[in-house]
Amino acid sequence: MIRLLLIAGLFVSGALFGVVLSPAVSGGWTGVAQQAEAPLASGKRARGAAADAAPAAMPTFSEQKSAGPVILNSVRETELDDALASMALSPERERVIGAEVKSHRYRLLWLTLWDWDGDDVPDRITITSGDYKRQMELPKGRKTVAIPEPRSRYIEIIGDPSNGGYEGWTTLALLSGQRPIALSRLVAGKSLQIEIDGSD
Repeated sequence: MIRLLLIAGLFVSGALFGVVLSPAVSGGWTGVAQQAEAPLASGKRARGAAADAAPAAMPTFSEQKSAGPVILNSVRETELDDALASMALSPERERVIGAEVKSHRYRLLWLTLWDWDGDDVPDRITITSGDYKRQMELPKGRKTVAIPEPRSRYIEIIGDPSNGGYEGWTTLALLSGQRPIALSRLVAGKSLQIEIDGSD
């Protein structure tokens, strides 16, 4: 501190008497100034580094207004019989869809969904994917069913207006890849559009 005051005094004196300070003195002043600023600068870098190093928030299993694109696995040829059996089709419709899939007109995708609120009264939903439409009861545990891959890339899910619980809300959860998503409560009878990303 005393050294800093002495050098500052030299600067003032030099300015008053028109004396040019020597490089040594100027260098000394620069060094002191840098030393004085060093803790502040290093502190700023430390805080910046700490902020940069902070872990990113990880997605959790919580209610979401939108699922975003939902990643669904395609049904393999060896899984076709099981997939058709899961679709609640008439024998004739099962035969037609099976033939269309085998001729590569479109693919079937695996959709895993369930009721996330744990209520004893199960919710019912209607799933629409292109020309395919079915009603089903949402189980408490995960249930995987097959659906045709929609050309529009969107499927529609509607909560049944007769669902029990508070104001008939439907509590739908589904699997996107390996990530479970709990969608916000669906108002009774309201349609929900979900974008599908079918993976190979």
